[in-house]
Amino acid sequence: LEDPRFVHHADTMGMLVWAEPAATGRFSAESVAAFEEQIAPMAERDGNSPAVVIWGLYNEEWGLDWDIPGDPAKQEAVARAYDLLKALDPTRPAVDDSGWAHVKTDLLDWHYYDESAASWGKTVAALLDGTQDDFPVKLGPDFVVRKKLAGSPSQPLRGLPNLNSEYGGGFTGVERAWHLRWQTQELRRHDRLAGYVYTELYDVEHESAGLLDFERRAKDLAGVNPAHVNATTTLVLDVVPVAPGRDLLTPAREVAVPVRVSHHGAEPVGGLLHTAWTPVFGPAPEDPGTAGPRAEAKPFVLGSPVEVRATLPEGWTSGRLHLALISDGEVVARSAVDVDTHTAPVIGDDRKA
Repeated sequence: LEDPRFVHHADTMGMLVWAEPAATGRFSAESVAAFEEQIAPMAERDGNSPAVVIWGLYNEEWGLDWDIPGDPAKQEAVARAYDLLKALDPTRPAVDDSGWAHVKTDLLDWHYYDESAASWGKTVAALLDGTQDDFPVKLGPDFVVRKKLAGSPSQPLRGLPNLNSEYGGGFTGVERAWHLRWQTQELRRHDRLAGYVYTELYDVEHESAGLLDFERRAKDLAGVNPAHVNATTTLVLDVVPVAPGRDLLTPAREVAVPVRVSHHGAEPVGGLLHTAWTPVFGPAPEDPGTAGPRAEAKPFVLGSPVEVRATLPEGWTSGRLHLALISDGEVVARSAVDVDTHTAPVIGDDRKA
């Protein structure tokens, strides 16, 4: 449960909050009672906050010994917590156990991390089209378990909004920025997805996964602007990226990139796609560059692919191709792809790409 000052400032800034109680450690009658004692004070204190849009309860089976599916008592504890909260506030969606193993929930969410952009994209697509109901969770260097979306047979997997409510990857600023850009773009590809939450806003004591560091200072994100991929309108590239700085490998200087528009506004959008080059990891230039084909999209429906062609500047063997959608004289969407003509595999390349 956040400090009340956090919720206050979120109210004044317009930042959305997913509020939930503090987690317990191990499962017992005492820990369940202690957890449930937090629910009413949380709803009473923050129930009038316009920033709080989702109530959460348990998270990743913390306090439930990571075994909701194998224990009816734990399933009952989760369902009871949901019922307690919904009786206090039926107006907001509530999530029973965020991440996986749902028992009784208004939102079907999952927490999925993968250092391979290729396998990450395939798994997200499979979860959303229903061909897969579980996904891998890496708990150690050589220890991977598969977690199911449903923690009990009574939990439906259809008819609920889907959210990827934790994602990200990498261990350096460059890697984090790369996963932020490509994974968020991949989420915007799917019309079925109701929303997503990136991990995380700023670093905490044991995680350096934030967009900002622990002191709330901006990080060097290798030319990536998080606002571009999270904007109302963004560009989705039909590219399976290989590695930071080596998204698209090609022996030729000319590249062809299929580009789609994802638009979450109220009215359709359309315009001309522009291209410009900078060195790899370069930020988006002010000048959007050379005009190309037209692209468009309807609200919340991914647009059809449009092929954009561009050629690396003379003498360049690599570079960042910046793409911008210009509508009514304004840049409404941006993306980029790092191109490299050195196609031989190097350390760090995703072998699955």
